[in-house]
Amino acid sequence: TEAPSASLVCLDVDGARTCSSPATLVHAADLAARLGEPEAALVGSTLTAPRLLAAAQALAGPIRLHFDARGALANLCVVPQWHSPSVPGESEVELHVRSVGLNFRDVLNVLGAYPGDPGPPGGDCAAVVSSVGDGGAYTDLAVGARVLGHGVAALASVSRADARLVAPTGGVLSDDAACTLPTTWSTVHMALLASRPRSTDRLLLHAGAGGVGLAAGEYAQWLRSRPSTTVGQPQKHRFLHHAGFCGRTLSSRDGGAFALGASKLLGSRRLRFSLNSLSA
Repeated sequence: TEAPSASLVCLDVDGARTCSSPATLVHAADLAARLGEPEAALVGSTLTAPRLLAAAQALAGPIRLHFDARGALANLCVVPQWHSPSVPGESEVELHVRSVGLNFRDVLNVLGAYPGDPGPPGGDCAAVVSSVGDGGAYTDLAVGARVLGHGVAALASVSRADARLVAPTGGVLSDDAACTLPTTWSTVHMALLASRPRSTDRLLLHAGAGGVGLAAGEYAQWLRSRPSTTVGQPQKHRFLHHAGFCGRTLSSRDGGAFALGASKLLGSRRLRFSLNSLSA
């Protein structure tokens, strides 16, 4: 990503150790590059490339994503979900999950790099309420309501959630769109609530083309603040220019360009707030 113009190919040669000469490997890597394949594998004398295919439906009924040990994404597998028909607890709801939004936290969880015990992966989801517990005055969370929010171990067919952490979508959003919102917008809301920026304040949003960065940009402009943002590749600069940041994008790759651009944007004014989406 630091040199997007460089054409580098990742070639897996484990399947061709017994019959591949250096010339064969060079030819295979060159062929993959000319075909526009960033990753390829040499199996015998055949060059193969990864493709995403629909998995065969080997399981019927509720399923969940499971791992026996953390440390690698390859440890993940789909297993049946033994669903107990018990009634949700007080102020809980049971969800039939429709879509799940993956976050960096889920990746760190599976890799075993998250501090403490994060529990099963999966949180952000869009779902349909299938059951409502007693004791909560959540009249907008009736059975059959389409909702978004945070479910427990939501990478599954069925999940439980605290009723306070889900909200109805009102049929405005698709499931795939709704599941991307909870963590990003909660992060931005809490960060800006803590900093309380004014319309005259100057804000700096790092990684403006990422999920939290895009939400923060929209939120800050709604508050009538004047946010600037860092971004890397040229196409991301162009995208953010059309999203309301024209003339207010800074380089996240070149320190000198960032310093020059920031000094021109700020002038004699002070920077009030900086949001780093990985540490918010």
